[in-house]
Amino acid sequence: MKIIGVTQARIGSSRLPRKVLLTINDKTLLEYHLERAMQSKLVNKWIVATTDEPESDLICEIANKLQISSFKGSLNDVLDRFYQSVKNENPDYVVRVTSDCPLLDATLVDEVIQFCIDNRLDYYSNVFQEVYPDGLDVEVFSFKALEEAWNKATNTVDREHVTPYIRRNSEVIIPKSNIDKKYSELRITVDEISDFEVIQHLIQQLGANQPWKIYADYLLQNKEIQNINHSILRNEGYMKSKFNEIELRNITNFKASDEYRSKIHDLIPGGAHTYSKGDDQFPILSPAAIVRGKGAYVWDVDDNQYLDCSMGLTSVSLGHAYEPVLKAVREELENGVNFQRPAALEKEMAETFLALVPGHDMIKFSKNGSIVTTAAVKLARAKTGRKLVAFPGDHPFYSYDDWFIGSTPCNKGIPEEISNLSVTFKGCDLESLRALFLKYPDQIACVITEPEKNSCGNGCSCALNVGDFLKQAIELCHENGALFIADEMVSGFKTEFPGTITKYGIQPDMATWGKGIANGFSFCALTGTKEVMELGGINREGEEKVFLISTTHGGETHGLAAAIATIKEYKEKNVIAHNHHIGKKLIELCQQLVNENNLAEYINVIPSEWMPVFVFKDQSKVACQGYRTLFLQEMIKRGVLFQGVFVPCFSHTEDDVYYFAKAFSESLQVYKNALEDGYSNYLVGSPAKAVFRKIL
Repeated sequence: MKIIGVTQARIGSSRLPRKVLLTINDKTLLEYHLERAMQSKLVNKWIVATTDEPESDLICEIANKLQISSFKGSLNDVLDRFYQSVKNENPDYVVRVTSDCPLLDATLVDEVIQFCIDNRLDYYSNVFQEVYPDGLDVEVFSFKALEEAWNKATNTVDREHVTPYIRRNSEVIIPKSNIDKKYSELRITVDEISDFEVIQHLIQQLGANQPWKIYADYLLQNKEIQNINHSILRNEGYMKSKFNEIELRNITNFKASDEYRSKIHDLIPGGAHTYSKGDDQFPILSPAAIVRGKGAYVWDVDDNQYLDCSMGLTSVSLGHAYEPVLKAVREELENGVNFQRPAALEKEMAETFLALVPGHDMIKFSKNGSIVTTAAVKLARAKTGRKLVAFPGDHPFYSYDDWFIGSTPCNKGIPEEISNLSVTFKGCDLESLRALFLKYPDQIACVITEPEKNSCGNGCSCALNVGDFLKQAIELCHENGALFIADEMVSGFKTEFPGTITKYGIQPDMATWGKGIANGFSFCALTGTKEVMELGGINREGEEKVFLISTTHGGETHGLAAAIATIKEYKEKNVIAHNHHIGKKLIELCQQLVNENNLAEYINVIPSEWMPVFVFKDQSKVACQGYRTLFLQEMIKRGVLFQGVFVPCFSHTEDDVYYFAKAFSESLQVYKNALEDGYSNYLVGSPAKAVFRKIL
């Protein structure tokens, strides 16, 4: 096995010219980098690939001094330069590192090489794990993949960089990592003078031969040093080159949408079957209805194409019309979808799903989330003999049934006696929950709550972290004779696989599951312990029956097939890691753009990698529907169907993220003008309205 390592080095740099020639203790950064790289045990030979710019001889001289080969090539066609530097070596694999990483870790280089070889991959990078500081990036790929890229890549950005084409056309495996993600926020690379100051400090304080974790831990323990370069965006140059390549759509035709809108409200109350899909949730200049979707994209009735951000209100976790799921559904449709007795597939689905949820013994299927949350509440009341249901008052939605809607401003049609059976506490606040039990002793049947929200751990005021809150909340419920229900309708198949309760190793009495389980097909589930769930069964002769869920369509075979196929994809392809990578990349790009435009006080990017949320504020720095709707309008105009949230799915690519970011960047310019002149001068029509409001 022949492995050649190539490090890219050049004199020119827009942000810090001649950076690789900067010296610390009379030694250049390039020398530090090469000396550390040569400690690799798996790389057979290192090559320095530089440009044909003036003064690049200085780089070749440093390489020669260390007995390392060098190659000069094209300044702008970096892919060609890289390929030409290594083609005569006839390697099996090529390692790519960059010389602006003077504290490159050779042990880490070898780990990445070994993983790539062991898994017979054409491409692998430790960047996928998103746990290492910037400055430790290592890419390993087969020479065959490099040669294919060199032959076929035509886009400017694919020639200006070595691996974008290879990444797009290679299978990606993202291994689990036990390294704390806090390290990923650090920078031990050199792009700007502040980066150099950090490297200089590290070498002078710790020496030049430490493992990467020694340097990283030092930065974490010395915040004043970490903060010197903390605000710099990772791979900023690549973002700018991507922006230059991207041509945004310009959507102005909504003729068919306007015709649809003019008729639909006379046919369907609300114009849609989910209020959050209604016309009052979008700007006037937006699609009224979607005709089709494929992957991460949808097309409206005017045939306008959009990058989809909400993905079926978070229910599409793999992508629209995702072929492996469609294949399973097509095959099952041939067998029929509904029968007089249970479908045989129900047993397989039950076993498959319960295997994902430790501690839960039984499962009940349904077609929507409201059915299973209401069923869980019913079981809790049956088990405890109590009436009251507790849930966070700051949660947007649990069910369309009376026990929840009666507590919202939209409570018309619900008797006050029913509304009074629901009590609320402050989400994630253990003392607020404790106070509720003291106020209603021996009356609360259950607590139902989302186990994790976008804001958890992202600037929220929770006194406890998610795991500790959940464990203590469950203990508090049981001490007071109540059951605990984890509503994984949104967090399931997003925060972790299958959800937050397994992420933190907790065991609620019941859990509800829905959006994401079947990649948009209608399938939801209630799981729980046998002690609770068997109350809804028929085997306990002589006991009073609990009429739990009885839904003709709950076991439709095509929905079950979709769920089984979705679970299979999650197991085999590490969907969670991909989706979190997409979410994190989007957060990084958008936060940098907000900062560059001095809008951090007016636009908040909540850094939840499983579902980033954006908050838009007015001149007084207060969240404002007018400014939010204006931003939606501007993103939609540029071909991004956006409602202030981004739901990563397996079909989203980094190219999609850069498209979103460029549309975001241009929309920021309109937003800045609106802060000066008022949003009404830029927004067509009225602002979107809250779903839960008393008056239409």
